[in-house]
Amino acid sequence: MADFFPGSLYVDYPQTGIAVRRFQTDTNFLAPFIAPRQVVKKPSGLYTVWRMSDLNRDELKARGPSAAPATGAFNRDLATFTTDARSLAYDLNAAAQAGSDIDSDPETVIPMALGYKLLISAELRVASTFFVPGAWYRVVTGTGGAEAPGAEGSAAGTRRYVDDAALDPVTMIGDEIRRQGLLTGQDPIAMVFGRRFWHGLRNNPKVRAQLVTGTTPVIQQRPASLEQMAMLLELQWCGVSKAIYNTSLENEQPSNRLIIPADSALLYFAPGAGGKDVDAQLNVGVEQPSALARFVWEGVAMDGVQVRRFPDQNAGPGGSMRSVIDVYHGYGVVAKEMGTLFQSMVTPLS
Repeated sequence: MADFFPGSLYVDYPQTGIAVRRFQTDTNFLAPFIAPRQVVKKPSGLYTVWRMSDLNRDELKARGPSAAPATGAFNRDLATFTTDARSLAYDLNAAAQAGSDIDSDPETVIPMALGYKLLISAELRVASTFFVPGAWYRVVTGTGGAEAPGAEGSAAGTRRYVDDAALDPVTMIGDEIRRQGLLTGQDPIAMVFGRRFWHGLRNNPKVRAQLVTGTTPVIQQRPASLEQMAMLLELQWCGVSKAIYNTSLENEQPSNRLIIPADSALLYFAPGAGGKDVDAQLNVGVEQPSALARFVWEGVAMDGVQVRRFPDQNAGPGGSMRSVIDVYHGYGVVAKEMGTLFQSMVTPLS
C-alpha cells in the first residue's frame, strides 16, 4: 500500500505510473501518439503560434559597409489552450474484496482499468477535434467517379476511393503531400487512418504490387503493414485507430462502434508524432511549427495524469478505498494548413 503525505492530496504514485503506462503504450488508439506534447504551466491560457507565411519569406538583404541590416518581420500569434480536468472514481469495497473468489491484485487492476478509460476519453477527443472538416484548411472527399482535386492551394477536392483497384493510392497521397508542402514549406511526416480506410488502402493491389522486388514482380500475398506504408509514402510514421466504445448502460447489449471515422484519414506535419513512452524529449515547444499538439499541465504527477487513493468509510459494509484518476489534457489544432483531412474515402457499404 502506498504511503500518503499531507501535501500530496493522496496521490498514489505507483498507481499513477501504471495508469500512465497503460495510456502511453496501447497501439489500438491514436490518442497517445498522434500529437506531440506541449507542456503548459497552468490548466488554461495562451500560447504562441508561428505565422508560417512570415517564416517562409526571404528577408536577408545585401548590406553595404555602412548600411544598417534589414529588420526581420516574422511574427507569432496568440492562441488559446485548455487542459480541462476530467476525472473518474472507482470504489473497492473492503467486504466485496474479502469475499471475492478470484485472486487479483487491485493495486494493478484498478489503475490499468482507469488508464483504459482515459484512452477511450482521449480518443473521443481526438475524433471530435481532428477528424472534422472545419479543423483543417484542405479537405479531400472520396468519389466513385472522376477526380477533381482542385487547383494548387485549393481548400477542397475529390479523389477516387482508396479501395478502387484502378487507383494508385501511393501516387494520389503523394500528390496531396506535395500540395500540403506548398502551403507551409513543411512536408507532412505522419498519416493516421480510420479502420476501413486502412483496410482498403493496405489491400489495394496497386499498393501491394509496389512491395515486391525482382525482375518478375509478383503482388505481395499479404496486405501492406503500417511500416511498409510509411516507407512507400516517405513518411516517418503511420498509425491506425482500432479503438471502440460502448454507449449502452450496464447489463444492456453493447453498442460497440469505432471511435475514429472508419473511412477517414489525416495527413499532417508534427515533430515527434508516433513516439512511444512519452518523455520530455518528445515535447514540442513554441519554437517548433506543428499541425497539432496535446497540451499537458505540469501541475499533476505524470504526463498530465494523477491517481489519488483514499479511504471512504461510508461506502458500503467495511468501507472502501476510492481511486480517482484526474486528467489534465487538451488536444488542439495549431496550424490548420499543416493537415489534410480525407473523408468518405472508401466505397460505401451496400
